[in-house]
This record gives sequence, C-alpha cells and structure tokens, in this order.
Amino acid sequence: MASLPKDLPEDARKQSFWMPGNYVHTVHRTEQSFQSCNDIVACFMERAKVEKQYAQQLSQWSSKWKSVVDSRPLYGSLMRAWQCFFTSTERLSALHSSISQSLIAEEGARVKTWQKETFPKKIFCGFRESYDNNTSFSRAQKPWSKKLMKLEKVRVAYHKASQREQAALDKEKQANDNSEMSQEKKQKIVEAREKATEEKEMARDRYEKILEDVSSYTPRYMEEMEAIFEQSQEEERKRISFLKQVFLSIHRHLDVTNNESVKAVYSELHQTLMAIDEQDDLKWWKNNHGPGMPTDWPKIEEWVPPVKKLKRKKRDQKGKESRPVMIGGVKVRALYDYVGEEGDELSFKAGEVFLKVEEEDDQGWCRGVLSGGKEGFYPANYVEVVE
Repeated sequence: MASLPKDLPEDARKQSFWMPGNYVHTVHRTEQSFQSCNDIVACFMERAKVEKQYAQQLSQWSSKWKSVVDSRPLYGSLMRAWQCFFTSTERLSALHSSISQSLIAEEGARVKTWQKETFPKKIFCGFRESYDNNTSFSRAQKPWSKKLMKLEKVRVAYHKASQREQAALDKEKQANDNSEMSQEKKQKIVEAREKATEEKEMARDRYEKILEDVSSYTPRYMEEMEAIFEQSQEEERKRISFLKQVFLSIHRHLDVTNNESVKAVYSELHQTLMAIDEQDDLKWWKNNHGPGMPTDWPKIEEWVPPVKKLKRKKRDQKGKESRPVMIGGVKVRALYDYVGEEGDELSFKAGEVFLKVEEEDDQGWCRGVLSGGKEGFYPANYVEVVE
C-alpha cells in the first residue's frame, strides 16, 4: 500500500496516479509500447540498408583496386601483402551483407510476429489491453471520484461558512466599539454572529463526515487500482524482457570484429544492453506514472482570511506620523502563517508572538517588530492581542 505524503505542490496533486482520470498514462502505455516496436523495426531496417550499402561499397573498392594492383609490376611478399587487403575486404563485405539480411529476415520478422501476437486489437476500440485497462480503471475509480466530488462540495461550503462567520465577528467587533449604537441593534448583530457560527460548525460536521467516508473507502480504492495496475505492469514487464532479448540478438549480429578499439565500443554497448533491468524500469514507471507517485490525500483545509492588497503610494505618503506610535508596544500572537509580499512587510508563523508598535490604518494594516528586531507591516486580522 502506498504511503500518504503531505504538503505537496499543486502540480504533484494534479498529476498523481490516484487522482481522477490520471490512470490514462498507464492505459496509453500500451499504444506507446506498440509504437516503440514500430520504431525499433524501422530503426534497424534502416541500419540493414546501411550495412548493405557498406558491403557494396567495400566490394566496389576491392574490385577497383584489385584490377589496378594486378596491372602493376609488383611481385613477391609486397604483392601478396597488398592483395591481402582486398581478400579481407571481400570477406568483410560478405559479412556485412549477411548482417543486413539477418536484420531484415530474422530480427524484423521476429518483432513483427511478436507484435501481432502481443497487441491484439478490439474492433472499433483500439488495442484490447488498452480498452480493458481503461474500463477496469474507470470502474474502480468511479465510486471514489463521486465521493471526492462530494467532499469538494462540502469543503467549499465549509469555507464559505467560515468566511461568513469571520464577517459576522468583524461586524460584532465594530458594534462593540460603537458607543452610539443601541443595545437592540447590538443584540441582533450578536445573534447573527451566533447563527453564522452555528452554520459554520454544521458545515464542518458535514465536511468531516464526508471526509471520513472518503478516508474509509480509500484503502479499498487503492487495493482495486493497484491490482489493475499490477496486471498492466506484468504485461509491460514481458514486453521489456522480450525487447531486451531482441536488442541482445541484434548486438550479436553487429559485433563482428576482434579489433581491440572496436571491441571496446561494442563491449560498452553490450554492458549498456545487459544493464537493461525490467524491474528497475517498472519501478521507475510506478514512481512516475503509477501508485508510487506522491499525492495529497484529502484533509481538512482551514479557512484563512484574505489580505487586503496595500496601496504602496498611499502607505508611503502617509508615513509613520499619520498613526499613533505605541510606546513599548503591545504583544500580539499570530493566528495564521503569513509571508510578506513586499520588502517592508513581516513574515511569521501561526503562534509566533511579537510587538505591535503602531495602530491599524484604514487599510487594515499595523506596524510591528519581530523578536529578531525586524520591523514592518502586517495584516491586522492575522493576529490577536496577548492578554
């Protein structure tokens, strides 16, 4: 069973195998494997033409210069040495011609035959394996996707309720600070705030219940998806294993010399081919397009109040003298994390305590000083006074 990592970037959450519809990477792998076989055949058929052309050029070169040598007044060991070049070239020409024939008649035919047997097609539906995988993944994912949609719906409702409660709390605070407002109006505002809080709690209860339903269903969902995925992995493992043998067979055709420098080249190629490991390939696919991918499983996402964008010119023009400075400052505690967007804004974590040294302005910002001595602006609704 895959682990459940936390705090993932947005792209990782969207691309994860477990998210709705993302199994298509594995479904499409069948078509990609089929196309890879076509590419392999085309690649080495072209190499066969190169080998044939090379064999013809060697033969033409040998015939041309052999006739020249025969007409020259050379004799003895020097003549035999020179003629030996042409004899060896003719043998090499025959060898490269046989390589060309082997690549076409043996390897090309072998891959085509295997390809036809391994990738049966379903009428009007492409490859049977792709169709079956897509159907199975879709069937396994459908119930979980529906639950996920319900979860998203109640999450949005909970966040909206939290937003309404915050607005009611702000209104209640303003009413308490207004000495001219009648008690009757204040009471209505309190009742509205209580109602908003009650609605938020009800929305959170629904959110938690749906999340519990999704979480309880997740193990079953993962088990079904992994079972289908492993079937696909097994088919891909067979393909990788077969193509490894094809590559090694092609290598045996091409490795034609004992020259040390050339042998070193083919030895390096052979080592690379021998390094093909279906298990490592399958593991890579699993970690990049399968259950091994990181994902951000559903969890409660607390609502964070928005920050009013500060108008730079207005802030700079007013200056510090426009608001009273608090001698000694007032201790405040951060309610939420905040990362300053401007150079004169503070950044802090929820729970961090620092000093408020200037009252809130008409844009909802205060000036404060962190424990490390840095001074700057911060949103007033992100902190509370420490009693």
